[in-house]
Amino acid sequence: MSKVTFHGLPAWVGAILGPTICELWNRDPTQLHWDRTLLHTVDLAMTPSAAVAGRITVPQIEVDDHTGSGGRTTIGPMWPGGAAIGACWFSDNCLARLGLSAKSRLPVEVDGHDYEYMTIQYFNGEQGNRRFYGFHANLLQVQNQLSLVEIWNPGTGAGSAKSAGAWWLDLTAAADPNTPRLAPKKPAALFLEVGTVRTLRLFEPKIPPSVGTFVFSSESP
Repeated sequence: MSKVTFHGLPAWVGAILGPTICELWNRDPTQLHWDRTLLHTVDLAMTPSAAVAGRITVPQIEVDDHTGSGGRTTIGPMWPGGAAIGACWFSDNCLARLGLSAKSRLPVEVDGHDYEYMTIQYFNGEQGNRRFYGFHANLLQVQNQLSLVEIWNPGTGAGSAKSAGAWWLDLTAAADPNTPRLAPKKPAALFLEVGTVRTLRLFEPKIPPSVGTFVFSSESP
């Protein structure tokens, strides 16, 4: 089974090195005194869709696809003309290569858990080409195959914000089977398949925190 976990971080493009290659800060550069030693180089063409097309291997994936191509990255995707401020969803391998610490994986000034900024993408095996988004959730009731689950909009689960609502879901079909299951009345991580997420009308996390929220795209794969 081949899969990649992506982590959403804020991104400010500091230099453009090619049509899809850039250097970026993962924190507001005004707070970093525009320190160019803190720039990280990524290629926005090294994406899941490129791996599916056979142009790269799965371990070579650096970032998620742009939102216009079904992913969650909002910078780029190409220059000139691409967005210079937004979100970049880095793969585990890319984060390790860049030497980003665990602390830096969570956007600053947010009230969310790290898993609320995570996406799991499968490429083969039993899960095929399925994608799951991370949420903070609380299992309230179980009736036969259905579970009543309280869910928070991403980026709000660790603070005082109210949940976005509660829904009856078949978690056997809708949740990632390879992550821990929810225990009753013990709020924790829940990774939901993207098709289910679209029906719940939840909001994408605010990355950077200063940007507005928007509903998960109905065009996501």
